[in-house]
Amino acid sequence: MRPGEASRTAQWVAFARGLGPYHRFPLVEDPLAAELLGGSLATLLRLAAAFPALARVLVHTGDVVTGGRTRFMCYRTRFLDDAVRAAAARGVNQLVILGAGLDARAWRLGPALAGVTVFEVDHPDTQQLKRSRLEARPPHAAAVRFVGVDFAVDALDQRLLEAGFNRERPALVLWEGVVMYLEPAAIDATLGTLRGLLAPGSTVAISYSRTGSGRGALLRRVVGVAVAAAGERFRHHEEPAEMRERLGRADFRVTGDEGHPDWVPRHEPRATTWDIQRIVVAERQ
Repeated sequence: MRPGEASRTAQWVAFARGLGPYHRFPLVEDPLAAELLGGSLATLLRLAAAFPALARVLVHTGDVVTGGRTRFMCYRTRFLDDAVRAAAARGVNQLVILGAGLDARAWRLGPALAGVTVFEVDHPDTQQLKRSRLEARPPHAAAVRFVGVDFAVDALDQRLLEAGFNRERPALVLWEGVVMYLEPAAIDATLGTLRGLLAPGSTVAISYSRTGSGRGALLRRVVGVAVAAAGERFRHHEEPAEMRERLGRADFRVTGDEGHPDWVPRHEPRATTWDIQRIVVAERQ
């Protein structure tokens, strides 16, 4: 990300969520996306809400330019939204969002989070923008704790504990759209921190990018060029077996690993699928 502003990729993901209702098979709705974004992207979302034809053009253009990743972001959001609701229904009352970006779950998921404290962990620059645009809007979550962390210098566990995180109670940790920007050593270090911080029975849900082959690998490289132009860079890709092994070394037991080909048949029969990014779910042993 660029100093002094929110991550560009966080803005792109929020824009994709904002377009969610305009797909042929809607998966997710984020009425706060325009409010969080501001500027030209917010204007486009507001125009899309007013003019259905423009909304269809934006959806189609986004999918063509990104090779379907605009649609994928909606699938990814839906999967994790469902995981949050399920955890809350089980009585898990701590949700940690690593690299929260412009995520709006604490405001968007309604009564499901009424008993949940949300810990939003991110770079202070992104948080400053987010807080300025949502400060007048009360969350649906029981509480929202903004945990400003510069991973290069700050201790994640210390900052979470200072914010009131209870290490004796299970938690759900979302690590969405982050690990592909990290070196493997940084991923392992964070998993090690979570191993020491989380109570047994806690769950992590991590989105990651596959190495891929053929057209999938080509698409990953093309998107990587666009990400680099935004001031960020892909640094990590690996296959499911490698991710399973990585989590096992940190004492997490994988309970699920899904991607686009698994989700599409449930919601959108006969749609094009790309097995490029996946979400692995694992339990702290």
